[in-house]
Amino acid sequence: MLKIGVSTNNESGNNDIEILNNIANAGFKNVMLSFKAKNIDETIKTIYDLGMDISYFHIDNKYANDLWAIGEAVESYIQDVINQLEICGKYNIPIAVMHASLGSPTDFALNPSVQGLKNFERILKVAKKNKVKIAIENADCYSIKHVYYLLDNIKDKSVGFCYDVGHHHLYNPKTDLLKKYGDRLFAVHLHDNLMDWYKGYDYTRDLHLLPFDGKINFDKVCKKLKEIGYKGVIMLEIHKKACGKPQMYENTNNQEYLKEAFKRAEKLRTMVE
Repeated sequence: MLKIGVSTNNESGNNDIEILNNIANAGFKNVMLSFKAKNIDETIKTIYDLGMDISYFHIDNKYANDLWAIGEAVESYIQDVINQLEICGKYNIPIAVMHASLGSPTDFALNPSVQGLKNFERILKVAKKNKVKIAIENADCYSIKHVYYLLDNIKDKSVGFCYDVGHHHLYNPKTDLLKKYGDRLFAVHLHDNLMDWYKGYDYTRDLHLLPFDGKINFDKVCKKLKEIGYKGVIMLEIHKKACGKPQMYENTNNQEYLKEAFKRAEKLRTMVE
């Protein structure tokens, strides 16, 4: 039976510890730990004390564009990523999800380049030392070329794909990403949106709704995951306070929201299996 999980960055509580307790009480046994956690060591201890496992760690993407640069900015970014990978190694977190660039219509990364590959290879060296696999996530249409460049040029078995279904259907719906990289699929981010982004719009259409509350056809998504033989975690990356409007869960309490999320994750698991 496939495992099911949820990101810790889901706004279902007033602080990290409250959110984790709500996650555990809803029935989840697996989480994706967000880089936004305030006190990583305390948060990780709480996760394990609650009897849950950490399936992935999400690397901070705030300065991801610097991966393609030269100079002090990229040195600072690489060191920050290295620090996070060493946390993964320390706590035996097997997968780190990483953006190839920030992915923003107002903050463009430099074009993919050999220099970016060299920068990434320094990160990969530390990941392998810490026995951590890196899953490159598809973000928006501005950053997809960076995803392609990394995955097409680095064939190391420690580098694979994190399929974000919401980003795919919002920004790159005409590209079959699972056909392209399904054989290298390490992780998934499952959430929903209204599929109503157009060029020039900001991130606020990336709603991160509960699956089945938007317009993504999860029958097709789950069929595809089944066809490629996905055996990883059915991981929800949901936001109770959606990135934009509509705010569908304002009147739902935190516990009920996560209990419903658990039901949706169970449904997706059944559909994939």
